[in-house]
Amino acid sequence: MFHVMRGGCATRHPYPFNLSRMHGIKNYVLLLLHSAAHFQIDGRDMDATPGHAILIAPHTPYCYYNLSGEYMDDWLHFEYSPDATEHINEKPDTPDCGSTESHYDPAGNISHTKNDIPTDNITFSVLPPTNQLFPVRNMEFYSSLIRQLLWEKSFALPGCQEQNMDALFLVLFNHLCYDSAHPQPLLPPLPFEEKLRKVRSKMEDSPQKEHSIALYAQELKISESYFQHLYRKLFGISFQKDIIKLRVEHSMELLDHTDLTIDQLVELCGYRSEVHFYRQFKAVTGYTPAQYRRQCGQGISLTKN
Repeated sequence: MFHVMRGGCATRHPYPFNLSRMHGIKNYVLLLLHSAAHFQIDGRDMDATPGHAILIAPHTPYCYYNLSGEYMDDWLHFEYSPDATEHINEKPDTPDCGSTESHYDPAGNISHTKNDIPTDNITFSVLPPTNQLFPVRNMEFYSSLIRQLLWEKSFALPGCQEQNMDALFLVLFNHLCYDSAHPQPLLPPLPFEEKLRKVRSKMEDSPQKEHSIALYAQELKISESYFQHLYRKLFGISFQKDIIKLRVEHSMELLDHTDLTIDQLVELCGYRSEVHFYRQFKAVTGYTPAQYRRQCGQGISLTKN
């Protein structure tokens, strides 16, 4: 379905930079901008700021440059051939792209909150719209996907490359389709945003381990109160409530899929006290661990944050 030809991440071109392909090229070109740029696409002029993406269709005349300084982007040249079993514009069951969004409050402060855009009527093409600039929500996420695609192109295990690359492309383009359909104003990133996302990934990967405000505030070299303020602003939940939620979710997985006793679960989920575990589990789910395992089984939803 997809074939990567070449690409790069955080590629820099010194001023003055001008790339012109007046007859286009035979493949698709995906650009994710880290700098300002001016585009001429099929006779149309467009200005772009950092944080925009564009997918240029094959055989489209194009030119782009940055006359105000260095040009920098992530880029990918690829070929795309729909296969016979592919469903175009098929609605996913539960699309879950862009989990947070940012906005200004009346005082001018930046707020990052959970994205509540309804997804019932969203449909995606396999590819996002071509020859159009649109803002994207998380540049680092897209950069990581492009880096992984380039790695798979060079180092994938025999027999796995095609499947792996198709899967990565579908993730990449599902998110780009969502961003193009729901453009958000480009706002300055929250301070320490990427580091905070890494902190939360670490918590998700190992909720049973010791996680504390003091430890992560020290790692980021900020005060504990400022850490808590940034964490809540970015994820829409306090650090303490979030780690409780992650540990309870972990315990639910173990209750669903193992025969471990409740006593064994307590330590595996990061609790030092069985009473503490019981209290938090019921506060989050509305059930005791035994009730959940006996009566609810799989599919229960968390009732509180």
